[in-house]
Amino acid sequence: MQVALPFPWIQDVSPDGSTLLVTSREGGKVSLWAVQVPGGSLRRLFTGASSAAWSPDGKSVVYRLENGDLSVTGSDGTGTRKLGTVGGLAGPLSWSPDGSKIRFSRDNRLWEVSSDGSGLHPLLPGWRPSSSQCCGHWTPDGKFFVFLSRGALLYFNDLLAASQLWVLDERRGLFRRAPTEPVQLTSAPIRWNTPIPSKDGTKIFAHGVILRGELVRYDAQSSRLQPYLGGISAEFVTFSPDGQFVAYVTFPEGILWRANRDGSHPVQLTDAPWYPLNPRWSPDGAQILFFQYDWAGHLRSYIVPSQGGTPRSLLPEDNEGQSDPNWSPDGHKIVFSRLETPGQQSGVFNLRVLDLASHQITTLPGSEGVWSPRWSPSGRFIAGLNGAAGMKIFDFETQRWSEVQRMGACSFPTWSSDSQFIYFVLAGADRGVFRVRVSGGNAERVVDLKGFRYTGAFNLWMGLDPTDTPMLIRDIGTDDIYALTLEQK
Repeated sequence: MQVALPFPWIQDVSPDGSTLLVTSREGGKVSLWAVQVPGGSLRRLFTGASSAAWSPDGKSVVYRLENGDLSVTGSDGTGTRKLGTVGGLAGPLSWSPDGSKIRFSRDNRLWEVSSDGSGLHPLLPGWRPSSSQCCGHWTPDGKFFVFLSRGALLYFNDLLAASQLWVLDERRGLFRRAPTEPVQLTSAPIRWNTPIPSKDGTKIFAHGVILRGELVRYDAQSSRLQPYLGGISAEFVTFSPDGQFVAYVTFPEGILWRANRDGSHPVQLTDAPWYPLNPRWSPDGAQILFFQYDWAGHLRSYIVPSQGGTPRSLLPEDNEGQSDPNWSPDGHKIVFSRLETPGQQSGVFNLRVLDLASHQITTLPGSEGVWSPRWSPSGRFIAGLNGAAGMKIFDFETQRWSEVQRMGACSFPTWSSDSQFIYFVLAGADRGVFRVRVSGGNAERVVDLKGFRYTGAFNLWMGLDPTDTPMLIRDIGTDDIYALTLEQK
């Protein structure tokens, strides 16, 4: 059934299966609709409702507005009453089968409130504090509450967190006390999404994903992407300046490794919960620079010895954050991008340069709105991304910026070893690996990626080997809907 709404998202199905609650986003505004099944006739209920759920009798709808208010209305949109303000970043709502309770996730924890708006409280206070909880649903008989719990959150890709299904046994009786601790239903390697109990309560339907990639490199003779380094599931592959060693990050585990150039004798450099991004060798090959998100979602840069050791913060006293750090070719400086208003999605990036000898930080002139800096091997240029405008290059000799690529949003800019070209990826309709001359001219396609299945921490990655041959990570994971049988004991 087609729904004539922009970006529709199903929130719930009415108890009799006749009507869907659907949110739609258009022009930055979210609206809640009732959609008849079959037929698809629409009726707008509210504007600004980010999540909603049916009451067990199908006569009412509970919904949360983007301002944090929680309200109940009749199924026809009349008789609205406010239950209270729940605030925070709230997730899906679920109404208990007996109609007495409503549960939802707020700030990555499960919360409960009575259906009259009283008694707002966390459902599992103190349980697995480093994990997140969301997306819970009762079985139709109300005996079990199935929900999703993720491991340490990764702000750039929620799917990377180890998400598993848990159940809270809520059966009570004269000789039975309800357990206070949930029971884990699933384990790795499958990462699970929102669980939906069947109408008879005997099964749980859920979307399960096994993340796995294959490292590939372009073969010019066959014009095909072929497995590289044994087709390991790794990305952010980077070679030491002497070309004798390689560093990479395994996907989806997020472990940084160093190995011989052919991938032999790997040495582990980091461990969970670290998730290094875009590692870079120092010019002397002694250190590797990378960045990652901390527990609060702030970007931090670190340096780890390439022979192994404890990573140390690049700027431990800096609270503003640093992303995508890159060495200067002489190893004396590091360029990185910074968000001028940390924690704000609408903040403006600019580029900063750290002098390692003096510890002084300067802003690269005219770098407002530029991120993902890349210092050229010659030392003369710094390239960076500039949103929909494409890519810009700063010339230290002229102290001026120039635009070199205006094909639209591109990603993973990478210098050729002779500093004459910049390679990059376009992931839209004209997807492919391209390169453009620093001196100007049109970009040329190097690899056609039509039909290529991307994956990775950022859902896409591209790099160059020492011969300037493009490398990517191909998606070879699985994505399925599962039915899990729930056996009561």
